[in-house]
Amino acid sequence: MEMPNYDGLIEKWKINLIISRAKRCGFKPHELPDALQEVVLVVLEFEYDPDHADGATESTALVPIIDNRLHKMKRADTRYRMHVERFGQDATEFSRDEVDPRVLDVATVIADLSPREQAVCRGLADGMSIDQMAKQMHCSWHTVARIIRRLRQRFEDLGLDGWVTE
Repeated sequence: MEMPNYDGLIEKWKINLIISRAKRCGFKPHELPDALQEVVLVVLEFEYDPDHADGATESTALVPIIDNRLHKMKRADTRYRMHVERFGQDATEFSRDEVDPRVLDVATVIADLSPREQAVCRGLADGMSIDQMAKQMHCSWHTVARIIRRLRQRFEDLGLDGWVTE
């Protein structure tokens, strides 16, 4: 598969850094163009400021940003594969007339959650780790883990087990 051409848009060393980090993260050669396309957008948004970098080079500052996006992509792919395994191939082929009643139940449960619980749900949906959510919410990872346990129990009580995963 041919790699996209980003000449003039982003420096070549950044493209090489993204590719090397993606390979290190376990992306296969045929997955690299898609990973590159998604990560380039994040790298383009990044503004390196040497005055606030605490001595870190731009390359060093970019590595965690790149890795975070790549790990998010891997977690999303894993969740998708687990969903297909659990519900079968039909899980991805709903007709417009068919709506899984569990989806409506999940929407109802989420609407009744506290803002903090909804933030954790959004974080899980975005592929964030417990540590990332804790930092974003300015709390400890223990708090986020406790919220996830409560959410899991609430979903299990409604017969919707398997909808909340870490």
